[in-house]
Amino acid sequence: MTSTETAKSRIASLDIIRGLVMVLMAIDHVRVFSGVPPGGPTPGVFFTRWITNFCAPAFVFLAGTAAYLHGQKLGSRSALARFLAVRGLWLVLLELTVIRLGWTFNLDFAHYLLAGVIWMLGWCMILLAGLVYLPLPVLVTIGAVIVGGHNLLDGRLQPEALQASPWAWLWQLLYLGGPIFLGAGGPPLIVLYVLIPWMGVMVLGYGFGAVMRWEQPRRHRFCLGVGGAAIGLFLLLRATNLYGDPRPWGGGPMPPALAFLNTTKYPASLLFLLMTLGPMLLAVPLLEQARGWIVDRLAVFGRTP
Repeated sequence: MTSTETAKSRIASLDIIRGLVMVLMAIDHVRVFSGVPPGGPTPGVFFTRWITNFCAPAFVFLAGTAAYLHGQKLGSRSALARFLAVRGLWLVLLELTVIRLGWTFNLDFAHYLLAGVIWMLGWCMILLAGLVYLPLPVLVTIGAVIVGGHNLLDGRLQPEALQASPWAWLWQLLYLGGPIFLGAGGPPLIVLYVLIPWMGVMVLGYGFGAVMRWEQPRRHRFCLGVGGAAIGLFLLLRATNLYGDPRPWGGGPMPPALAFLNTTKYPASLLFLLMTLGPMLLAVPLLEQARGWIVDRLAVFGRTP
């Protein structure tokens, strides 16, 4: 395979994943608007929600990957930083205006604002704009520490204890979520997606962009090795309830098999990310060889900004 063909296959595999994620996201949004609650206890409802858990991790991770690859085209870290900062600000603005309208179908901006996944993507891009000047190994180490270590905060950050702190709003943006009141009489900002650990996911995705420039055999070994290790670590930590998710499984009303997979998304726990990013990495080598009309149509969705 020539280098040109390899580049095309890399881009195609990422486009296919993004396209598949958009299809899955549509399934979850149909569930939301139809009034079906997320989760169990019935397997049908549970897995309708569970399969869509792959959407946010894939979008955030691959946004980082796309940022790295775009930076290689630009040839300048300062140009990439400007691109990320401007795009991030646009995403934040769209989340607070157009996207909020699409979710709520009302113009009642005086009573609440929504900070969802597009808000989070925007701010992560803005933060990444400042981090791209760091050496890549340092940047990847930061991402790994955030993703792997943020669950150490579980039980240590109590929203009630932070209410009197002038920095309570910052902790809500970073990790706790919930309503932030914007001054006396101002509309509350409902934070659904916090910046930790998603910033770590985007940074790791940025590092993965360098992997996508490797020759195919080395790239495939990496994806299969790291993806398989992530799934194995998830199974080990989840089975033992040792670390990585504030919500242990077993002993509750949910069937054990469903409870085992019912990891925490808000904020996304280490086990949630291992459970979703591991299979995504395994899919990259497989999708580089995928052909057919379904794949072509998924790639069209994935190429759409």
